[in-house]
Amino acid sequence: MTRTRAIRIELWERMQTAVQILAEGVCLQTELQSMMGLSGGAVDRLIKTLLEEELIEQRFFGNGKAKYAVLRLTDKGKVFAVELGCPIRKSEWDILAERHNAEEHRQHAFAVLLFAYQARRRGWQVQVCPPVDNPLVEPDVLVEKDGEWVYVEVEVLRHPRKRRDGADNTWIRKWYNQYNFQRRVAVCTLTPKRMQGIVRYLKPRWRGMATELTTLAKNPYSDLWLERWEWPNEVSRQRFV
Repeated sequence: MTRTRAIRIELWERMQTAVQILAEGVCLQTELQSMMGLSGGAVDRLIKTLLEEELIEQRFFGNGKAKYAVLRLTDKGKVFAVELGCPIRKSEWDILAERHNAEEHRQHAFAVLLFAYQARRRGWQVQVCPPVDNPLVEPDVLVEKDGEWVYVEVEVLRHPRKRRDGADNTWIRKWYNQYNFQRRVAVCTLTPKRMQGIVRYLKPRWRGMATELTTLAKNPYSDLWLERWEWPNEVSRQRFV
């Protein structure tokens, strides 16, 4: 009886912690369990209990290796969070649904959430879909650490095809606008190959930084930015500034 009672207390405390984390806007189940240091059966019991108590909703997206669970507090869960003294922030998935059409562009939405998770793991403060006072720029994420602020585009395109520079090319114009807004480009892609493909286009044109989710997931102690570069030469600076 004592052992059973101890397990119940431990589970109750984990439920409180999980609700507090979800109230902060975190929504990926994998990030929740990472923040709580849980795995295996402990995660299964926690999620099962939260669902049975109707404190959360759970949705699965993707398939195969790219299958992820998104969690969000129910109205009952929000009431419980308030009782715990937690301010309620909008779920990052809900923000993406409202501002970036996440339901239709799910791959992009998951990439944004995964980048946000990897940035927080490395001590960066994160804001998804940050508002900016510029009609030409819609950043996916804002990250901040040690006084450095970076607006980031999360790119899920495969290796970019040959593209003609010009105002009529939306993909190209996005990078022009991002550079003009913050004086550098910043991109996160899905894989090393995709990152290098995009970097090959960006590097001769603008100073910037790049990263990708595959390497970040495999190396949790790496820097958030896997590559940074300055202007390659003065000719490029004069041409693109």
